[in-house]
Amino acid sequence: MRTRFGICQRKAHYAREEAALKAAANAPFPLRPYRCALCRNYHLTSRTKGMRLPQFEIERRRAAKLSPSSSPPALQMSEVQSVVKIAPKSLAPLPPSTKAS
Repeated sequence: MRTRFGICQRKAHYAREEAALKAAANAPFPLRPYRCALCRNYHLTSRTKGMRLPQFEIERRRAAKLSPSSSPPALQMSEVQSVVKIAPKSLAPLPPSTKAS
């Protein structure tokens, strides 16, 4: 997808990919740098489908996978059974719809 001229003018411009990667690493949400076909500088985008992962993102995912404390604790069987008991047996039927003709 090409960046339109108006969008290019509003986005931050980075002359080098390293500067764009540094800005993306400090962002609170995933961003990826890309080279703009219009200005030949780098911009950041939140669209990540089909883009390669930057090195800092690969390292962050690897660290999250290796540290067991970051994952949520698994439910014990007794906790699962108590959740199932709380769930309603059946739902009340919906009232008949009234259409004005």
